[in-house]
Amino acid sequence: MEKILIIDDQADLRKLLADYFQLNGYVVFIAKDGIEALRQAEKQPNIILLDINMPEKDVLDVFREICGFVSCPILFLTARIEDAEKISDFQAGGDEYIQKPIGIHELGARVAAHLR
Repeated sequence: MEKILIIDDQADLRKLLADYFQLNGYVVFIAKDGIEALRQAEKQPNIILLDINMPEKDVLDVFREICGFVSCPILFLTARIEDAEKISDFQAGGDEYIQKPIGIHELGARVAAHLR
């Protein structure tokens, strides 16, 4: 069974994504901020969905810390649309940049593609 970590500060989106991925056979871990994300990442997920706009800690710092002990695809989720921000996120090592809003089934397909 694949394990997914969903990191987003919006409770309603976390719940929607968690419900969707659980229904599709994933073990789901969730985090609402960078501090909780680091704790949950210790569970060694197979893939991570990481919202760019996170409270508590800078998201790129969280990303780098996670990459220090987890080796899995990390997909950035964001409403940002600036090319410069996208480029810096990719240069940091993100595997994909997904702009919100996105259809839940498309997101599920992207996650599955990264896990293949």
